[in-house]
Amino acid sequence: MPNNEPGWVHWLFNNPLFFVLYFVALWILVSYVTGLLSGWVILSRRFRDSGAFYSYQWPFQSVRLGTLFGRYSNCANFGADEAGLYMAVFPIFRIGHPPLFIPWAEIQVVSGNSGLIFKKRKLLLGRRELIPLVVSVSLAEKLKEAAGQAWPVETNDI
Repeated sequence: MPNNEPGWVHWLFNNPLFFVLYFVALWILVSYVTGLLSGWVILSRRFRDSGAFYSYQWPFQSVRLGTLFGRYSNCANFGADEAGLYMAVFPIFRIGHPPLFIPWAEIQVVSGNSGLIFKKRKLLLGRRELIPLVVSVSLAEKLKEAAGQAWPVETNDI
């Protein structure tokens, strides 16, 4: 029976180390490009976190940062206190996504909710960057409670 597989497939299965290296390189590239397209890399230039503990934390959150390429489904961790907002992704996705801490003074909350079934809130991160962060209403309420008096005044969409 003739073998119909291309030569490169045969070579790949006979060289598993190359396949592992290729997979790791592709994972790093996709993770970094996602960080670039979402705006995470831009935010990290000013708001890279030092790793402090935040009294309120919510792991496994699904959010959208920036464009459609910035969807983080159940892999974003959030923390908050009166000083600001903490954001991180799971360590396996950390390339291009260092943990961030953004002071509340650098965040704008857009008034109103969006979404037909699942209600969402939009925050604009960075006074200069204005990177949109879309979170669930329930997460927005938790962040607001953790921020207390420091919660930004709601504004109309920019």
